Amino acid sequence: MTDRTIEKGSVEWEKIYAGVDGISPIPRAVWDEAGIVYSLRELSYGDFFVKQGKIPAEFAFVFSGILREYYLTPNGDEYIKSFNFPGDFTGSYFDLLNAQPSTCFIRAITDCKLAVADFSELSALFSTDIVWERLGRKVAENLFLKKAKREYELLALDAEARYELLKKDRPEIEDSIPQYHIASYLGITPASLSRIRSKHSGGNPK
Repeated sequence: MTDRTIEKGSVEWEKIYAGVDGISPIPRAVWDEAGIVYSLRELSYGDFFVKQGKIPAEFAFVFSGILREYYLTPNGDEYIKSFNFPGDFTGSYFDLLNAQPSTCFIRAITDCKLAVADFSELSALFSTDIVWERLGRKVAENLFLKKAKREYELLALDAEARYELLKKDRPEIEDSIPQYHIASYLGITPASLSRIRSKHSGGNPK
């Protein structure tokens, strides 16, 4: 399906603004004058937004659906680094900043609707107004905090504690994401996840 330009003032446009403003406040006048062009893109289950090894040029706001960001080793092993839910921004930000081939894949777990824009348009704004510079810094800070939290969980917590934290952060996750993806994110096998879930539901772990 061909991308459709999102019109200023539309419901979709307002959702993007709310998402950006929630990260770092942007005055309405500054937002309206920025001139970033967003396009509506629909992804079907299994479609890629970013491919590992390809230089990324776009970032996106998730209107609906869920994506996963993951690494794929030369041996074919997959390691999920994060999930992207409605209201999140997605894109291989580290690689966008460095203009280098993506270190990860970003792929739709469900059918998705995204607002997609050229990252060069956003990065060009960083030097035009302090609010855009602040946004860039805030995005980088949030990614650093997310990465530090993820490293702590993988290195310092056992699988059951990681599961409990994931359920606390995303209570609905098991209703929307396949168990084998959740297991990959937690760094365990599907069988281990099944035992942990059985224990938490009051069943008898096998």
